[in-house]
Amino acid sequence: MPLDPLGKRSILRRQMIGLGVLVMLLLAAAGLAYWGMQATMADLRRAEHSFRQLENARQLEAAFNRYLAFELMRRIDSGGDPAESDAAADLRGALLMYHRRIGREIATARNEEDRDQERAEMVRASILSDIFERIETGAMIDRARGEEFDAAVSARNFQARIASGREDAFRAVVYEIISDENQEAAAAFTDLEQTRNRLTQAGALLGLLLILAVVIFTLLFHQGLMRPIRRLAAAAASFGAGVLSTRAPENLPGEFAALSEQFNHMAERISGEQSRLQEDVAERTEELAAANTELRRIDETRRRFFANISHELRTPVTVLLGEAQLAARARDPEDMHAALERIAASGGFLRRRLDDLMRLARSEDGEISLSFAKTDLSNAARSAVEIAGGYAAANEVTLSDATGDPIPLTGDGEALRQATLALIDNAIKFSPPDAEVVVATHATRSCGVITVSDSGPGFEGEDPQALFDRYAQESTGRAAGGTGLGLSIAKWIVEQHHGHITVTNRAAGGAEFTLEIPR
Repeated sequence: MPLDPLGKRSILRRQMIGLGVLVMLLLAAAGLAYWGMQATMADLRRAEHSFRQLENARQLEAAFNRYLAFELMRRIDSGGDPAESDAAADLRGALLMYHRRIGREIATARNEEDRDQERAEMVRASILSDIFERIETGAMIDRARGEEFDAAVSARNFQARIASGREDAFRAVVYEIISDENQEAAAAFTDLEQTRNRLTQAGALLGLLLILAVVIFTLLFHQGLMRPIRRLAAAAASFGAGVLSTRAPENLPGEFAALSEQFNHMAERISGEQSRLQEDVAERTEELAAANTELRRIDETRRRFFANISHELRTPVTVLLGEAQLAARARDPEDMHAALERIAASGGFLRRRLDDLMRLARSEDGEISLSFAKTDLSNAARSAVEIAGGYAAANEVTLSDATGDPIPLTGDGEALRQATLALIDNAIKFSPPDAEVVVATHATRSCGVITVSDSGPGFEGEDPQALFDRYAQESTGRAAGGTGLGLSIAKWIVEQHHGHITVTNRAAGGAEFTLEIPR
């Protein structure tokens, strides 16, 4: 059976054909939307024009009524005045504006039909102006003669002889304008509704065609893809099951033929190298066993490291989130300020732990180096106390500065401050609320000494120096979320200064760390 010509086409060509159909449908939808918008705007402009003409007709009618009422009242009140009234001037101005507006609409008409319609409006506007001028001319003559006659007689003459028939004609023209514009507005809205119905029907048809095209394209594309994929998958599964003689079919459509060819070349290479690989596997089994042992050790160290890091960073992050929520709910500025201070303190502690990690990693790679210069050990300790003050306050621990006189020596002041900070952070972490941590300095003949005393649980075990080993910690340290990184960093810094760091349990409770730096 011959293959379907569509099946021989490349996948890209199928995609381009389907995309072209979809693009044409989308362009048709866009054209329909554009036509609908233009038709809708035209109908709306017609309706707007009709409403504007209605408004003009209503204004002319109102101005005409005011004019007639004023002419009657001026005769009854004063017996006549030959001067033109404000009401007449207003009506004349309204008629003039009406003429000009129609003239502009004639000049801007889109087609001859609209222009003829506007010319008819101009004829009616001229009729209205002519009626008004006839009434005003008669009224002016009547006003000039009003002094010779009784006011009531003059008013009756104006009503019966000058205005009566012309008033009806004026109103008839206005009502004709109103009737025509109402019909025009109704026709515009009818056309608008028809346009909406046509758009709805055409849009539904286009949407249906688009959905149908997408479904057909998806089915054809899916069928064209899945058939060769299933055949390739079957060949790969057979080859993977150990049947190395399996080859992919070569009569696949489009790009799958190239994939089948590559698969067969790969199968040939794998079959040819199978025996050599078996020998290599036998030779390297022992090496892999040793490597796996080392990898398990490294993996165990890594898991322990990340577990410790998660514990170390969880506490300050939890404090940050909790204090942020308190600050968000706080209404008292002092409460908010206190919460923000605690957030800053916890953030500082978190940053110090991250600095410890960076310094630890660099020390292992041999990248870090200390800058030795003349420095003051007491000043480094005091600086560490100032930095840790916020963290101590956030943990409700009193941090006391008992540093003494300057202790000049040669060393890295920043590194010594970090080592002292590590000891202070450790002491604050293990001290209960309302406890006191004391930082003191003194000098001997050969060394500068920093001591950090706390009121925590002290340490357990027979070898207190094990606390300074990397990742080593007590059960209390684990409960508090410690990793031993800070103490390990402090020990490394002291050793770089050829000094010593020790820890002892205090008789009154807690631990005391002693840092000795040669002078």
